[in-house]
Amino acid sequence: MDQTQERLLDTAGELFSTQGYAGVSMRDIARAMGFTQAAIYHHFPNKDALYIAAISYLFEQRTQGIGEQMAGVEDPAQRLELLIGSMLEAMEQDSRFRRIFMRELLEGDEDKLAAIADSAFTVFYEPLYELMSELAPAADPQLLIFSMAGMVFHHLEIRKLAPHLPHANASQADLPSLARHITELILHGVQAP
Repeated sequence: MDQTQERLLDTAGELFSTQGYAGVSMRDIARAMGFTQAAIYHHFPNKDALYIAAISYLFEQRTQGIGEQMAGVEDPAQRLELLIGSMLEAMEQDSRFRRIFMRELLEGDEDKLAAIADSAFTVFYEPLYELMSELAPAADPQLLIFSMAGMVFHHLEIRKLAPHLPHANASQADLPSLARHITELILHGVQAP
């Protein structure tokens, strides 16, 4: 991928994350890039293709290397904590993917969701499915993945409200502490091991 395509995907990702799919036109993206629309169509045949490519790009940029890190850890519980910590850190560093993901869950159509699942998540999903199967052979790995992802997304967002609630604790917003907390919930629920 050349620098122009990377810049295009980055710019499109920013616009889609703040304004949503329907709120962004190819003209808006061209204007933000200082391009003509024809220049964008040289790289992507239509808005849908650009949208899916931008989401995949954002996801790949934030998840690069996580699989290799996990492969170097023998203990599955430690791999899970490493994964959760990496996801928290990635989503904290760049909220664009998080915003697009949440928007798609709330507003997206089935075709876009299927394309996103196929292009952005499949490579990351399979090792995670295997890890969950290893950790909890009697549980549904997909439900565990959804629970984990929900906790990651929710904890990143709820930190805005948490300081205003009684019993606020600054360490609750610390990413390593959150990773340990989510890992413990996945592994043991609310009961102590």
